[in-house]
Amino acid sequence: MDIIVRNINAMAMREIDEVIKEKKISSQGFLKVQLEKSLDTEKKEHDKRKR
Repeated sequence: MDIIVRNINAMAMREIDEVIKEKKISSQGFLKVQLEKSLDTEKKEHDKRKR
């Protein structure tokens, strides 16, 4: 699945590009990892609120 990002700040995109180059990963791979981390955090917070 391709991840499409809209309306991203140019400075943020430059920062992401630098991280991608340092880690030698694709931008899709980087975004996938970040999305998974974000979803995991949201799930944990949701579970805390349910208790």
